[in-house]
Amino acid sequence: MHRGRAKASVLPVHKSSSSKRSSEEPKRIPALAYIAACFAIGVLIGKTLRPETLRAEMAEFTPAAPAAAEMAEHAPDAPAAAAPSRVETQKKLDPRVYAFYYAWYQNPATDGLWAHWNHKHLDHWDAAVRAKYPPFVHDPEKRDVGASFFPALGAYSSADDAIIEAHFAQLRQANVGVAVVSWYPPGKRDANGPEVDGLVKRLLAAAARFGLELCLHLEPWEGRTAAAQLKDVAYAVRTYGAHEAYHKIDGKCVFFAYDSYQLAARDWRAARTAANDGAFLVALALEAKHVDDYVGGAGGFDGAYSYFGATGFTQASTPSSWKGLVARASAKGGLFVPCVAPGYDDLRVRPWNGANSRGREAGAYYDRSWRAALESGAARVAVTSFNEWHEGTQIETAAAAFTPDRPGVTTYLAYPSPEFYLTKTAAWVEKFVAARGGVG
Repeated sequence: MHRGRAKASVLPVHKSSSSKRSSEEPKRIPALAYIAACFAIGVLIGKTLRPETLRAEMAEFTPAAPAAAEMAEHAPDAPAAAAPSRVETQKKLDPRVYAFYYAWYQNPATDGLWAHWNHKHLDHWDAAVRAKYPPFVHDPEKRDVGASFFPALGAYSSADDAIIEAHFAQLRQANVGVAVVSWYPPGKRDANGPEVDGLVKRLLAAAARFGLELCLHLEPWEGRTAAAQLKDVAYAVRTYGAHEAYHKIDGKCVFFAYDSYQLAARDWRAARTAANDGAFLVALALEAKHVDDYVGGAGGFDGAYSYFGATGFTQASTPSSWKGLVARASAKGGLFVPCVAPGYDDLRVRPWNGANSRGREAGAYYDRSWRAALESGAARVAVTSFNEWHEGTQIETAAAAFTPDRPGVTTYLAYPSPEFYLTKTAAWVEKFVAARGGVG
């Protein structure tokens, strides 16, 4: 769901609102049919429900709760974040492995308000379904957050230096080489989320210390054009491109462009020709046609990526399609980046979205996704996500199961162990690097 961005996207819908969910895979609704139905049915929160609107909706959290003086940096009783000691710059990790990173979380101790942890339930577009789910706003003060899992670091602030250090230590532990940070240019942000541009230099510095790289995930602000978004790219290249930790391919600064297909391929091509930006742009693909239309000379993009973590939600998010999409992009002189995910669960923000849930199956779902990525022949792979907690795609450490201090709110889900997905990711990255050879 791309979080606090103005972007949007509606990923798979989960199976059940019960705190104990079956590990069996729910019946899947093909994404294109789902999207078409949504267009025909109506509008969700003023926007048509489609993959791109899913993430932006998620960003519509409620007004911040009053800051509490007694509130600790982390949620009550959550394990305190052991701030890793400052490290000397470490050996670089392989930059062919990415993870999507969100710096949109806020808490009163650091920021003076809550953001994202206090997410509200999003309305269904159908009145009959909507009536079954009365308005609800999560309350982090009661250890109730808008996620089906609870972070081991508590309801943290993305601007907390100790959290930044802890996150990059975890990314390194997982052998992830590049953090792909959700980003808007200065002066732009989603309706309710904080601006993120001011954190980029701090994140770059942390990436450098831990031997990682960083690139930006362009968010689709309202009213944008291809030419205007390429001006954002030019700003980022000028401001961050010279940093040692900014990720480059063939000497060009890399950008993933979310919802790029909402703008015509010919407009991107014309804008890129005029801008001569020198960037390496990766377009979001929902289906094979997006690879055909946007990669190479047709649309001017250097590659495509799938993002979504639910098998069957889109053609591009379905592992069985990856080998063909890799070949398709290669034929156009570009690359396709399959995105692996440990599961998908957004029931704490879209309680009506059970049909699109993908259970983690104690890691088996993630294993299948990684195996397909290896077999696809893709030169690069991305993890959805490091910390998109609202959609339950995170590999960041999670707390053991407990019940929030709020009547009627169900027990959180938990991993087999807090670092389970960091360890599993590290093992799969080792296999991926060994299979591809060398360092990217």
